Amino acid sequence: MRPEKMTVMLTGACGGIGQLISRRLGALGASLYLCGRSARILADLQRELRAGARDHQLIEASVIDLTDDTEIDAWLDRIAVSGEQVNVLINNAGVCRFGMFENLDEADIALIMNLNSIVPMKLTHRLLPALKQQPAARIVNIASTFGAIGYPGYSVYSASKYALRGFSQALRRELADTAISVGCILPRATRSAINSERVVAMNRELSVAMDTPESVADAVVDFVQSRRGELALGWPEKLLVRVNNVFPALIGRAIVKKLPLIKQYAA
Repeated sequence: MRPEKMTVMLTGACGGIGQLISRRLGALGASLYLCGRSARILADLQRELRAGARDHQLIEASVIDLTDDTEIDAWLDRIAVSGEQVNVLINNAGVCRFGMFENLDEADIALIMNLNSIVPMKLTHRLLPALKQQPAARIVNIASTFGAIGYPGYSVYSASKYALRGFSQALRRELADTAISVGCILPRATRSAINSERVVAMNRELSVAMDTPESVADAVVDFVQSRRGELALGWPEKLLVRVNNVFPALIGRAIVKKLPLIKQYAA
């Protein structure tokens, strides 16, 4: 689908990657419904995008707490009243807490699972009837390589992204006889606010490559325009995801060797 034919609903627009995705899609001519938690960031982003928008483009940004069902419903109602027909949903919003599982707060566990997996399912479920009315539509869920490789220090985050990846795969097959394509993209570690300085230092010591937000946003925008089902980003992560599917014990042994260092940074 060409960007100028897209009316996109994007969550997590306040984050570094979310802002970059918005700018790239806006520059390509897509209409955008953006949501996030910061009124200041959204206002600045909306002003910037509208200044460069084409005649047909609609740019709307809303402060939404995605953990509040009433706010989600009100947002969807406002979009429906506008008369615009959303044909692309990008579930980008997410949260991560790095730490050993026994030290995590149960409120954090609930938040991670809700925002990273349940909320995308709810948004998809509520938007699906409208998407089915479009001649072509696209759902893109932004997961993680940790949604394919369980990693110490990210037990709940991995679980939430595994859920999102499994949901994407099942829904893609469920909607195979419709005009809706479902994709799931799996970025690797990224130099964004979701990763603390501790995580950056750990990755440096473990020789784990980290992508720039710009490169991830470019990959997401390309992926949105395709009909691909799944894409893992980065090398050797692409290979590790495939190997872990077939030989999980092999990957597990390699990761366990790093466990003392991971525990040190997670403490």
